Amino acid sequence: MSEFRTERDPQSLRDFQQALIDRLSSPTAGDSAQSSRLALLAGGEHWLLRLDEAQEVVPPAPITAVPLAKAWYLGLSRVRGNLFSIIDFGAFVGGARGQQGAESRFVVLSERFRLSAALLVDRVVGLRSIADLQRIDPIDAQAPWASGLYQASDGIRWREISISALAQSSEFLQTGR
Repeated sequence: MSEFRTERDPQSLRDFQQALIDRLSSPTAGDSAQSSRLALLAGGEHWLLRLDEAQEVVPPAPITAVPLAKAWYLGLSRVRGNLFSIIDFGAFVGGARGQQGAESRFVVLSERFRLSAALLVDRVVGLRSIADLQRIDPIDAQAPWASGLYQASDGIRWREISISALAQSSEFLQTGR
């Protein structure tokens, strides 16, 4: 199993992102990008995200609240000079609300979805290979944007997110109360 771990200092985040760039630009990047997922913790659960559905992972920045928004829609934040909608992913999926702590991160969604959004997650664990996981359940009917359920050899269950499906979900797009 290939897994990068981030530490609490900013230098290790840069190291993690550089290692990810190096890995994706290697000759076997096509195979790696297809089988590797970004592993996240949010709402007390373990999540997987396709690498091509995330633009970058950054430390959280200050968030400006938006009135009359759902509790999981935290507001707007500036990331590298651009405004992004910030979604508390843990709260969105019905779990514990995320806190902006030392390990929390914004996962900026790929530009191809044209959402200008980022997910606040409790922690980015690193990379997980789908080949190392056993698929135990296909699509979750309660959350059509959850594209599968996997179990690792250590017993941890990982739910995979389809940002493509999430971007088309009226539940996700309706941020007002």
